[in-house]
Formats: sequence, structure tokens, C-alpha cells
Amino acid sequence: MENKHIVQRFVEECWNQGKMDSIGELVASGCKLHDPVFPALTSGADNLKRHLEMCRIGFPDLRSSIDDTIAERNEVVHHWTIRGTHKGQFLGLAPTNRTATVSGTSIHRIEGGKIVEQWSDWNLMTLMEQLGVSAAPKTTAPKAESKQA
Repeated sequence: MENKHIVQRFVEECWNQGKMDSIGELVASGCKLHDPVFPALTSGADNLKRHLEMCRIGFPDLRSSIDDTIAERNEVVHHWTIRGTHKGQFLGLAPTNRTATVSGTSIHRIEGGKIVEQWSDWNLMTLMEQLGVSAAPKTTAPKAESKQA
């Protein structure tokens, strides 16, 4: 139960309220980070803080909700949804003033009362499409081949 509470506080205080001071209390200084969308975000509470600040600059009304939680041993898994309006620079993109909703899954490993490792998985294309930056290629169902007797 304590591990769930640590991760819930991280989401509420850091992501939703922008309380970056809470990172030092909830995240180990050498925390390992894994997110294929942000390959340069590899480790460290300071890097995570800068990442959260960048996200909150791009989406100042950003709000993360926890849709489901599974906690076993020293890991907490969250399925989450983040919503926000693109009002600031984000990933080199000028503000579009569009609202976007993205969902994903994060796994947090807890040791000594702090998050020591985090894996996140979400779809960047979903965000880009909502911002009007890119669209996934249109696919059509393959046509059935007709057989002649």
C-alpha cells in the first residue's frame, strides 16, 4: 500500500500540481528512466524534473489521471490518461492551442520509499495527430481476390 501511495503522490504533486520539490522526496537521485519517446531521458531525478517542467510548459493545464493500478512486490503499474492544451513550446513544436488526450502505461520500481526506476509506454503518433502535426497513413483493407472456376 505504501508503494501505491508514493506513486500516486508523484502523479498528483509532480505531474498535476507542478510541485517539483516533491521529486526529491519521491524519486531517487539516480532513478533510471525508460521511455522510447524520449530516448535521451535515461536517468536522474534532475532529468525527470526538467522533463516534467518541459511537459508542463508545453501543456500548462496538463492533468494526469490514474485509470488503473496494480501493485505487486516493489512495483506499481499505472494505466493513465493525460489531457492538456498545447499552449507552449513542446518537442520543438510551436503552440497549436489544441487539446490532446493520450493514454499509456508506466511501471515504477520502488526501493527505500522512493521511485528508483520507471518504464513508460505511450504512443507519440496519437499526440501528433491531435496537435495536427502529423497523421498516420491511411490503410485500406486488402481486396479479396476473386477466383474464377
